[in-house]
Amino acid sequence: MIQSLPALRRQFHAEQKQFHQLPADDPRSLQSLSLEQSKKQAKQLLKALHQGEAWSRTASHPKAETLHADSVKLSDAQLIIAREQGFSSWPKLKHHVESSELAARAIERGSLDPLDEQLQTLHIRCGTDVMYKLAVAGFSGDFLCFADPYIQGPVPAEKDRQSFIEIRSSFIARNQWRLKQQAIKDLTADYDALEQARDYQRVCFWFEHDAYDVLVFIKLMHFFSDQSKRPDQMEFICVDHYPGVVRFNGIGQLPAETMPLLWQQFAPLEASHIGFGKLCWEAYTASTPEALSQIVNLDSSPFPQIMPALKRHIKELPWRHDGLSLSERLTLQILAEQGPQNGAKLFYHWYTAVYEPLVFMGDSSYWTVLSQLAEAKRPAIKLVKESPKPVDWQVSLTGFGRKLLVGEEHWRSHNDYDRWFGGVQIRSPGAIWYWDDEIGRVMQE
Repeated sequence: MIQSLPALRRQFHAEQKQFHQLPADDPRSLQSLSLEQSKKQAKQLLKALHQGEAWSRTASHPKAETLHADSVKLSDAQLIIAREQGFSSWPKLKHHVESSELAARAIERGSLDPLDEQLQTLHIRCGTDVMYKLAVAGFSGDFLCFADPYIQGPVPAEKDRQSFIEIRSSFIARNQWRLKQQAIKDLTADYDALEQARDYQRVCFWFEHDAYDVLVFIKLMHFFSDQSKRPDQMEFICVDHYPGVVRFNGIGQLPAETMPLLWQQFAPLEASHIGFGKLCWEAYTASTPEALSQIVNLDSSPFPQIMPALKRHIKELPWRHDGLSLSERLTLQILAEQGPQNGAKLFYHWYTAVYEPLVFMGDSSYWTVLSQLAEAKRPAIKLVKESPKPVDWQVSLTGFGRKLLVGEEHWRSHNDYDRWFGGVQIRSPGAIWYWDDEIGRVMQE
């Protein structure tokens, strides 16, 4: 459903809503940068460098080889501090801090800049996590949440829209995320809303670099590859970090005052992006993973921002040496190294915050992973469901799970497969598509 951001802003203030804040010690929280603190850090670094200390930190300096303890300057120390915070220069760090402070004060006073009002704009994201933040930050366009967890379940090549919606709705209902009829209604409404995009002057895509977002993004590019369905102007952002955030998982973890700063980073969505996105979607929905394997092994790509997610996600295929997906193996590794624990600690504290190299799934999807490992003929983990809530499940490793981890067993030797990876049905008995991490390609056995 398309929603008006100004109307959402009025609702937010009328109902006195509050944004959820992460604890200050959470690595996903934003630690606001201070210009004064950064200046102090630069002076401390300069002093250390003059004393011949902390020299490893100069590696980020473009002229590191020519720096010497007796000649290094404050400007060199400032550049190193800026580089460590993710900026290419000290002036850019300074501009970022000042812009953040201005945006925060403007939101607090209600004196918001017009931002997107120059063109009739539709903002699209695969969730509602930034919807109110865009509204509060002063955006005046409309918002569409287009969200379907393509990271799991059957995602076959589309023959027609309604049959695809039926397949996806059945999967959503089987996982008890929504009733099937509600899922059909919601997905149909999402597609109907997409058809309205052509009526806008501009469409802007708010995405980050993980597989959940990128798979939705390439689906949208497949849709908009039909030029008659899109406006003349399309822009995007695909964020993979944010200054002050140690563990960046997504735009949704950022406060409202960061939205205007992200807005400055939007870039045109070119025909080359759309064409490559369409190609990626066709590869992901194909009945074999061979085309996707070729894509992730490209030396260069016309759309480099989406490549890390595709390279990570193909590793959700069973691996040849043990038959586990990467998320399954990481789960067993956590339990082996950190011991038995409840679902909340396993997912939020370890899997998401420490072990997963590119976080791409939410908790509902992760509980599906746990169920697959626990409900097999020969389970790799044990679940003690002390309450209906998965966060309270007690999770521990079985002997079989330990043998899988050390390469003494293979999943297929004791269990059947019945799962999907995009358009690939992985089902035994019969030949199975595996990911071979040693050669970096798929193979069938």
